[in-house]
Amino acid sequence: MKRFAILALTLAVPAHAQSIGACGFDRESLSFAGTPLEQARCLMQRVMPLGELKPQPLPKALERVLAKPGQPSAAQKAAAIAAFPEPYRAYAIENADKPASQTEAGLPLRYFVIHDTSTPFLGDAPFPKDLDRDPKVNSFTPYMDGSIRKEPIAHIFLARSGQIWAQLDFAVPWRATKLESYVIGVPARGRFVHIETIQPRRFIDGYDDRSYTQGPKPGFSAAQYRQLAALYIYASARAGQWLIPAQHATVDGDIPDAHDDPQNFEIKKFGAALEALLKAS
Repeated sequence: MKRFAILALTLAVPAHAQSIGACGFDRESLSFAGTPLEQARCLMQRVMPLGELKPQPLPKALERVLAKPGQPSAAQKAAAIAAFPEPYRAYAIENADKPASQTEAGLPLRYFVIHDTSTPFLGDAPFPKDLDRDPKVNSFTPYMDGSIRKEPIAHIFLARSGQIWAQLDFAVPWRATKLESYVIGVPARGRFVHIETIQPRRFIDGYDDRSYTQGPKPGFSAAQYRQLAALYIYASARAGQWLIPAQHATVDGDIPDAHDDPQNFEIKKFGAALEALLKAS
């Protein structure tokens, strides 16, 4: 969803600028500013209503894996795959030894970007009482049949039930943010993978403008956090290094007309799901 209108009125990024956005993306290195830990701290800021960003500490599990160079072990990769539901588990096993994407210049995959779909959009209607089991909310059909967008949107769609649909494999260079699509362009493709977590939206009470919408609370299900953690380990293993986690709103931070997702994402729950899988291995 689009960021709050006032934020969208910030000046456009000049074509010659080297450092772009709130987290300082460099168009030469195709990296954000700082060490992996510093980048993650900026890119995993809490996304508040209407797109405001608020610093928050990283979970210990993320601090630990990003503190020094490394990659998931074979046991950690196996634990992630074992956590996947079928039929995605069979798909993950089939593709487990394939390399992840890289840019046209040969830079490896580096960022694991979390989105929310902001759909289905409910208008003024209340959120269903059982979001995690509601068939309309959790259906992949609108993303599969092209009714939302004809071209691919993301690598992964993750339902509240924990089911996973791979629209693109992690080997495919793609783009799903304004930074990639409009500021950097094709050279950025392959540096990011994109995970769309299903979350409906409705108008904020008293508004009828799609710039003023809200997600449910809690924002995501326990199954979504567990599968996000498994996908993070699996994608990192395929990339050969622990990826830097990020969010749509922080990747596009300070870029005009940016989005405000994922809403109501609880980093502590993501960290706890990641810790559980690392311990299981």
